[in-house]
Amino acid sequence: MRKNLGYWKHKLIKYTYYLEVVLAFFIIAATIVGMVDLVKYLALILRTSPLETYNIFQKFLGHVLMLVVGVELVIMLLSHTTSSVLEVMLYAIARKLLIFSDTTLDIAIGIIAIGMIFAIRKYLFTKEIKLEGHGNVFSAATSVADANTITGLNIPEHLGNTIGGVIAKMAENTNRPIYEGIDYRVGNAKLKVISMKDGLIEKVVIENLDE
Repeated sequence: MRKNLGYWKHKLIKYTYYLEVVLAFFIIAATIVGMVDLVKYLALILRTSPLETYNIFQKFLGHVLMLVVGVELVIMLLSHTTSSVLEVMLYAIARKLLIFSDTTLDIAIGIIAIGMIFAIRKYLFTKEIKLEGHGNVFSAATSVADANTITGLNIPEHLGNTIGGVIAKMAENTNRPIYEGIDYRVGNAKLKVISMKDGLIEKVVIENLDE
């Protein structure tokens, strides 16, 4: 009975992830369609006199930031990391602060909210990552060949000779900064940074996404 429950639990988690991928595609499609309106905004700004463009430009910026929130939401759905959740919240607050803040109180609340997000990332994020991390923990200096042998995965060796090298290459290819808690996906493997020192990666958790 427990085996059957475990089997169905695994299947539900797997299908739920596929459902999130489908939702991510819809968000991407809506974002692409929304980008068409940016061209319309530009045309409208060109046709409007300089004294009347402020409100249009404000709506233009709000539209741009909403599209950015949509993109970050896609990353959150696919990566399942605390960092991606914080980034979505950060952009949403920034949009509210820059576009819809009319009073000093609104601006102050927005700044405090952004400061709290950075505080969460700095003081609480590392502890949470260590609690939720699972899989095989490796030193960043571990060779990709050894990691593949131990985990049974097939992390491409052309990306780097070591696990740390692979992450550095993927960070460069995706333009994503490296920090404790960020993860990168290569095929059926997820590489998650759980420890850094002096800006260098120390330890990485490697998870098999097919399990």
